[in-house]
Amino acid sequence: MEMDVKQLNNEGVKLFLKGHFKDAKQKYKEALKVEPTHATTLNNLGMIALQERKFKKAETLFKSSLKKEEKATYILNLGHAYANQNKMDEAKESYLKSITLIPKSLMAWKSLATLYHHQKEFQESAQTWTYIIRTLSNDTYFKIQLVKSYIELKKYQAALTVLEEASDTNKLLEHVWYYTALIHFNFKNFGLAEIAIKKSLSIAPNSETFRILAASIYIGLSEVDKAISEWNFILTLNEDNHSVRIDKGVTLLANRKYDEALTAFNYVLSKGKNNKALFYKAMVLLELKAENNDVINLLTTVTTTQNEYTEPAKELLAKLTNSNE
Repeated sequence: MEMDVKQLNNEGVKLFLKGHFKDAKQKYKEALKVEPTHATTLNNLGMIALQERKFKKAETLFKSSLKKEEKATYILNLGHAYANQNKMDEAKESYLKSITLIPKSLMAWKSLATLYHHQKEFQESAQTWTYIIRTLSNDTYFKIQLVKSYIELKKYQAALTVLEEASDTNKLLEHVWYYTALIHFNFKNFGLAEIAIKKSLSIAPNSETFRILAASIYIGLSEVDKAISEWNFILTLNEDNHSVRIDKGVTLLANRKYDEALTAFNYVLSKGKNNKALFYKAMVLLELKAENNDVINLLTTVTTTQNEYTEPAKELLAKLTNSNE
């Protein structure tokens, strides 16, 4: 009987590794019909539930496997189920317990570091990524994660040191140059930032994230046309990137290209309510000497909900109301 369970389970694993999750799930269920408490199969079925984003079900399956046998892998997977349900304290406890059982578990340490970063515990995440790099793996991926934590901590020089080390390999160079550009941008070293982001884009030209930073760098360099060119490139890839279209519109407004700015804001608003677009459309209409009632209607719509433009809209409404009296 035990051999039958193992055989069915192993067949399920092969299917799972090929991405045939539905067929793998069926094999695991067949195995559990033979032995309902088979720990490995319960765990593997839990992995299917994670793929299906049925996180509570995954939690139940992992707990069932642990009742039968306490293994570090099952505890680690339980941590993933908790994390996906935003049960971060329970996830952290699971990851630490898994590490206690297997102190050199790279996956457990990686999961713990990722959790710390997600929880904005950047000092802890930096320390954990550092431990991983020094003890478990010198892979560039982990160095990039450490850099992210250093940037959040504003430890820019430490981040640049790690990036310099990472640039010696040919792995993830687009990210190495991106974060190099981001750090120089934060220091307002726009020339160096431009050099780095161009290297990044030479590797990944279609990255929206990279081109958004490039646009910001060009704004810093007062090269507005180049910034708009970057935004236009993004919008050819994703016309509904409203954040980019609004940034483009705000820049056009600042440069007195009112009709083009209005076109940008109207496009965004044609897709649904957007408080930033409403506010800046009102600003464009003011510049175009439109009827005050049109501006007032836009600003009033912004103030119906609490958002970052509510107070500026209220202040502008007060000025317009006073000017009409």
